[in-house]
Amino acid sequence: MLYWYGLKASCVYSAGINIENFNCQWYSNRKAWMTSQIFERWLRWFDNAISGRKVVILLDHFSAHKAAFEQIDEGPSPLKNTLVIWLPPNSTSRFQPLDQGIIRTWKAYWKRPWVRFILEEYEEGRDPSKSMHVLHVVRWGIEAWEFDLSSETIRRCFNKALRFEQIQLPEITPIISDITRDFQELQHSSRIRDLMDIDDFINPSNEVVQDNIHGIDDLILSQFQPEIEHEEDEIIQELPSISIKEAIDALERLRLYEEQQPQGSSSFLRELCKHEW
Repeated sequence: MLYWYGLKASCVYSAGINIENFNCQWYSNRKAWMTSQIFERWLRWFDNAISGRKVVILLDHFSAHKAAFEQIDEGPSPLKNTLVIWLPPNSTSRFQPLDQGIIRTWKAYWKRPWVRFILEEYEEGRDPSKSMHVLHVVRWGIEAWEFDLSSETIRRCFNKALRFEQIQLPEITPIISDITRDFQELQHSSRIRDLMDIDDFINPSNEVVQDNIHGIDDLILSQFQPEIEHEEDEIIQELPSISIKEAIDALERLRLYEEQQPQGSSSFLRELCKHEW
């Protein structure tokens, strides 16, 4: 699930990209924050997507979660395939699997290519603050979830939160080391003088969810404001529309490149061939 300020990010819209091809759900409001309406829509989508299975969802007592579930549970169309189990009220992060390392690991994985992107843009003589856009973040976030964050990490984090036993969590030290090295390279290049702390970069304080009365008031007000198509101050980078011929030509060049490697991947070449015909 992704949510943003506008119904469509300008960079995604201008490139003619169908966000559903990323295998994710895109929602929006003025605050780019979770609301009961968004969560209700997602719960119904999820319940329909797992048709034929029975799935348990573990939820905390975040106000948007509770309001969304109550709206569904008291309505004419309750969830058919999803059982919601609530964590104890006011439970600390100690009992929340996502807070035991899943979120931190995912953030570290997707922010590593962000730092490398900054380095590469400076090397090419471009300003990363102008070439960076939401599409990059969407790709990095999905790739981190699909390919980098392992099911073993998720399993261990759930075990640590829900069992009274010591669980050794997977180390993310190598990822942190990569980010630290790239940070140092940025500093040595004199492009950025004052670098933030690594922990602050991975887990900024403004990303902490504050489910207090002020935040609830803001969210309530935002839900009565009309949705916007795009964020007004978003930098738009025009991306070309790729034709079928251009895509096939690119596949052929990629296949030729892999065939020329000293230790090319035969499985990768077979996969490329599937898309050429």
